[in-house]
Amino acid sequence: MTRTLTLQQSPRTSPYPVSRALPSPESSHLACAVRREMSEHPAELSGFYLMQDGLSAFAARAALVQEACVSLDLQYYIYEDDSAGRVLLSLLLKAADRGVRVRLLVDDLGTRVVNPLVLTLDEHPLIEIRVFNPVTGRSGIRRALEQAANFGRINHRMHNKLLLADGLVMITGGRNIADGYFSRADVEFLDVDVMALGGVVPDAEQVFDDYWNNPVSVPVSELPLNSLDERNLDDLRCEVSRFLESEAKSEFTQALRQSKIASEMLAGAIPFQWGKATLLADPPDKALCRDSIPREKFPGYQLEKTIRDSRANLRISAAYFIPGSVGTALFTELQERGVNVDILTNSLSSNDVAIVHGAYARYRKKLLRRGVDLWELRRAPGEKRRKRWFQGESRATLHAKTFIIDDDLGFVGSINLDSRSILQNTEIGLLMENEAINRELNALFEDWVAGDSAWRVSLDARGNIRWRARDDNGGLMLATKDPDTTLWQRTLSWALSWLPIESQI
Repeated sequence: MTRTLTLQQSPRTSPYPVSRALPSPESSHLACAVRREMSEHPAELSGFYLMQDGLSAFAARAALVQEACVSLDLQYYIYEDDSAGRVLLSLLLKAADRGVRVRLLVDDLGTRVVNPLVLTLDEHPLIEIRVFNPVTGRSGIRRALEQAANFGRINHRMHNKLLLADGLVMITGGRNIADGYFSRADVEFLDVDVMALGGVVPDAEQVFDDYWNNPVSVPVSELPLNSLDERNLDDLRCEVSRFLESEAKSEFTQALRQSKIASEMLAGAIPFQWGKATLLADPPDKALCRDSIPREKFPGYQLEKTIRDSRANLRISAAYFIPGSVGTALFTELQERGVNVDILTNSLSSNDVAIVHGAYARYRKKLLRRGVDLWELRRAPGEKRRKRWFQGESRATLHAKTFIIDDDLGFVGSINLDSRSILQNTEIGLLMENEAINRELNALFEDWVAGDSAWRVSLDARGNIRWRARDDNGGLMLATKDPDTTLWQRTLSWALSWLPIESQI
């Protein structure tokens, strides 16, 4: 049987069943640990724990899934059918089997839901999967034609990353669910997540419910997937068991098994930092009726207001950085006020989308002339030079989106500094008021811009761009063209930069 899809265009009323966050448990191991932490701080404050390396970030997600006893809510732009995705999916299935309600919301562009087994998983009475802003065609020419015909709608994607366990703990940041984000890939992303508890978690629950119950989030059972598959849930459980057995001796699984984050979480040994928190999240209606939403509700604009209030220092890491005339004027204004502005983004060699680098490069000299300090991440050793025109095939080395503001504010989320994040996609992130978190993010930034990790970009006496870095022996490296690139790559990036589509990238 082939299922059909009818996407509601109304931004207000969903034809699909409504569900809300469930009450948190009172006496589970996780609940006791969280409430013990919260009892020492005012109720309106939140606790923060940064996760810088990929393995710890995955272990934390796995631990929360394993410890949940009431509900698990996951919202991701990309959920890959690879080792990380399958391990987490197997844990979600086990959680549902022990009585935990699981809601999984993925974006249709970032996560191509074409596997009929997804329908089998969705048949579990405690698992429901929904797809954000889906295309009717699942593959081939029909999908491409529909994307072209409905570009105004399809162009808006859900770039959010959020996991909620029992309404007690949340994880958000830059990482999707795929091997590359968790230290199991040829090219590892530099990224950061934050685990949080306390006052901000109910806000995250409300954000998830708003997305889940929006008509643009469609149950996977409504998608036109071919469900003529004889496998049932028991068959799926057997497949999951066989997969976990095959993974038991892998380096990845052994490292997860040795991780202490679960025991530390339950023992109250994780060093949470406490302070005020603001969850910045786009309303889901941005996908269908962006022009009817006041722009001050968009997190990009809320973040801009906070940045304008900087007093001394602003440090930004952004995988995709296209400041535009507005951003260039903002950073210029800050520099003129005496605020030190430092920005790290990908170099042409580490960027996975040539057109993005081309658009960024148009503003490079303007920023340098105004005193902004720029770094571009160096290409990871051995990374293959694979680049398409509009869609990256290789992974960008830098994927983090962090903002460090003065001495007491830090932001971790999914927001890049480009028009796509600000105007087209939906985004989420956490603004934290805490000096210790600020210092951690500063230390991470310093590590990323060190001479053996990034190129320092500057202007010479004639106004030409120069790149400086350090080799393995500490010697100075100087480049007069985009380092580690070919003439074709530089020409392609330059040519694409002239296309009048900056608002779309």
